[in-house]
Amino acid sequence: MAYLGKLYSHDRDENYESYIESLGLPADKAANLKNYKPQQKLEKNGDTYTLTSVSAVGNRVATFKVGEEFDETVAEGHKAKTTFTLDGNTLTQTQKFADGNVLNTKREYFDDKLIVTLTRTNWDGTAMRYYKA
Repeated sequence: MAYLGKLYSHDRDENYESYIESLGLPADKAANLKNYKPQQKLEKNGDTYTLTSVSAVGNRVATFKVGEEFDETVAEGHKAKTTFTLDGNTLTQTQKFADGNVLNTKREYFDDKLIVTLTRTNWDGTAMRYYKA
């Protein structure tokens, strides 16, 4: 788990704008997300993990235990039931919303990079975000 505690900086995206547009957000909120290019770090303390995303648009911190669902407040105060799973170097976040939408964020950690894959219900695409260590 050499990736723990390592800071990854946003490098580039593929199909991310289409992903944001599929969310049906107001134009100003969508623009903020399109400009969200955070640095990310995953840390572990005992059986608890902390995922920190830092950017000029805003910071997000999620503290969780693998496999345990928790209530998460996301953009614009929307609430999700969130679960993280960890398989080797792959951390998968599943966010379930009251309207039935499900967002999946798969983070694959490597020594020199982080690859994030974004999918969701009601959208046939896949978005990729790439980070460098």
